[in-house]
Amino acid sequence: MPNVLVMTDTVACIPNKLAEEYHIKIVPAANIAFGDQNYIEGVTISVTEAYELIKKDPDKFLTSAMTPGYFMDEYHKLSKKSSDILHITMAQVLSANFKTANLGADTFRAKSPQTNIRVMDSRTVAGAQGLVVLAAARAAAQGMNLDQVVYVAEQVRKKSGGFMMLDTLRYIYRTGRMSKEEASKAAALNIKPINRVNDEGLVEFVDSVTEREDGFKKLIELIQKEAGTDALHFLISHAAAPEIAREFSELLRQKFNCLSLIISDYSPVMGYGAGPGALFAGFHPELDLFK
Repeated sequence: MPNVLVMTDTVACIPNKLAEEYHIKIVPAANIAFGDQNYIEGVTISVTEAYELIKKDPDKFLTSAMTPGYFMDEYHKLSKKSSDILHITMAQVLSANFKTANLGADTFRAKSPQTNIRVMDSRTVAGAQGLVVLAAARAAAQGMNLDQVVYVAEQVRKKSGGFMMLDTLRYIYRTGRMSKEEASKAAALNIKPINRVNDEGLVEFVDSVTEREDGFKKLIELIQKEAGTDALHFLISHAAAPEIAREFSELLRQKFNCLSLIISDYSPVMGYGAGPGALFAGFHPELDLFK
């Protein structure tokens, strides 16, 4: 058990096996409601089940923020194992989790001043956030202290990038960017937008394609341009589309020196707006921070 315990949310898209290996605590990014049923992401509903609900009736699929009390309870559980905790959240410009986690941390510190809790804004999401979290967890596993683990996470965050391709615009109205009617019309045209997560965590439109193969090529081109090196760590997350993720990953192996390549599920808490078939590529170069 490392001296520093790392915590994050399900939006980081870290596979359970890796979370267990590196003692990463994964908490829900949000509560899920569908009709009169309430669920806890990753606890009382699986990713597969959540996407089936989204396909069934996206209008009934709703999310609500976690409470400060929930985070405080999780800090209490972790404090029994270590006095040093690093909680890395999804970008605060996209969610209230960073603010809520800080409220929970402040309350818990007042009750347990011997516990050191840092809440860090990853300024990104999905695979890019997951790579930041994994780098922090590896640093903790090597025996680094809390300040050192935070430093590693911050350096990886600065060098991480993320691009996403939607398979359809059918569900985009859930984000407020289009009306439902506009989204339906755009979906009929088979437009597949490609977006980038910028340095502040905001999602920016970059380009669009109509054929998935062209989208793969464009993603690879964008990654090459932004990364400036072909030696990269990748975390590829997909919205109920494992075959699409595997096909894209094979292309990445052909085009890049993949230092590591992880495939995982894209959290339905964000996937309800991106829609099934969406693909997110998070990446960063080797930074030699573990010597």
